[in-house]
Amino acid sequence: MNKSLYLLKIFPLLIVFLISSGTTARTLSFSGPKDYARLIEGLSSKELAELKAGFSLFSKPWVAAPSSTRVRDGLGPHFNATSCMSCHARMGRGNPYSEEGSVNHPILFRVSTSNDLFSGPVPDPNYGLQLQINSLAKVQRESQVSARFEYFTGSFSDGEVYELRRAKFHFTKLNYGSLDSKTHFSPRTSPHLAGLGLIDQIDEEDILALEDPEDLNKDGISGKANFSWSPSQKKLLVGRFGHKANVPTLLDQIAGAFQGDMGITSTLFPSENCSELQADCHGILNGGDPEISDRHLGFVHLLLSSIDAPKVTRLKGFNKGREHFSKIGCTSCHRAEFKVKDRVINPYSDFLLHDMGEELADNREDFSASGREWKTPPLWGIGSLRKVNGHTNLLHDGRARSVEEAILWHGGEAKKSRERYRSLSKEERRELLSFINSL
Repeated sequence: MNKSLYLLKIFPLLIVFLISSGTTARTLSFSGPKDYARLIEGLSSKELAELKAGFSLFSKPWVAAPSSTRVRDGLGPHFNATSCMSCHARMGRGNPYSEEGSVNHPILFRVSTSNDLFSGPVPDPNYGLQLQINSLAKVQRESQVSARFEYFTGSFSDGEVYELRRAKFHFTKLNYGSLDSKTHFSPRTSPHLAGLGLIDQIDEEDILALEDPEDLNKDGISGKANFSWSPSQKKLLVGRFGHKANVPTLLDQIAGAFQGDMGITSTLFPSENCSELQADCHGILNGGDPEISDRHLGFVHLLLSSIDAPKVTRLKGFNKGREHFSKIGCTSCHRAEFKVKDRVINPYSDFLLHDMGEELADNREDFSASGREWKTPPLWGIGSLRKVNGHTNLLHDGRARSVEEAILWHGGEAKKSRERYRSLSKEERRELLSFINSL
């Protein structure tokens, strides 16, 4: 079928798939709020058609091979979820905990025994680089995971008491043997997906210009870039995706998630999600070599590249809250602006690594990142989280139940800002939170 006939055939579907919001903005079509699903302007008819195909590959479940669903077969042998949408509902952030003790698939566990600055983390000999909680019928799952919360109390300078929680994870039924004695694990939750294409376009030099690894300006902040391996570019680049900025490009991130989270191979990640010692994995039929083609991976890449930045909705106290945000030092890491081509974007991140203290440490190195360092997470879109996904769980492991709890977990380089926040009046704290929840 030629391209013109193809576009004519799917055009009615595009009308359903892409709905109008206001006069020009298009959004992805699914039930519920679409705050993380607005599309950039200027997409061509061809791009919209390919974007629709990418959304199908993103949202629909993948299945085990062999299957009549040839485009989406090849799931597993080990996996966390059967679709991208499972962890990014409505293109948003997953809730890792439904209740005390249970762990949902929007959280995953990186594992490694050591680290190399050039090639990155060294896999656990039995479980590789990611611990999987699901598997195909003929393959043993790697582990079961449960969580127990520890609770802590503290108080602000005005005497108001707050409570924090932290999850302690327990791994049972490790079916391929024990984790190596040197293995560190790190829980990671799924972020929302709005604006990723814009982050991908930030010039490396603009990120590097914000570095101050030796704290030469003596402000207590010593951010550094994480240089990590790019499978798509075949060289070390500045990382900007992942909780430790350990992934340089959006294409790398997408292909890595297909392989790590669903066991779907690509030309960038051609190996099945099985360690050498997992014998039952290696006899399972695959969904092709690779299981997602470069063309189809490109459709998903176009989809995620085409979601616009979140909208700012100014809540009461926005302007005063922005002043407090700057006054207590949040802008030292949560930089507001970057210029991308002909527009200014406001992710509120410097995309650099910072020492966040022992309480947030995972003790797992990742390329240039130490076990205490994390990337400054972008704040844009944070105010839509409850509306879109029904929760406000934040930080790398979802321990924080609100923006305020996330602030109160800050340590290391951010300890001074945390203590300044604790010293604000109740009204000033409300205004600062109003500003962040407007983003």
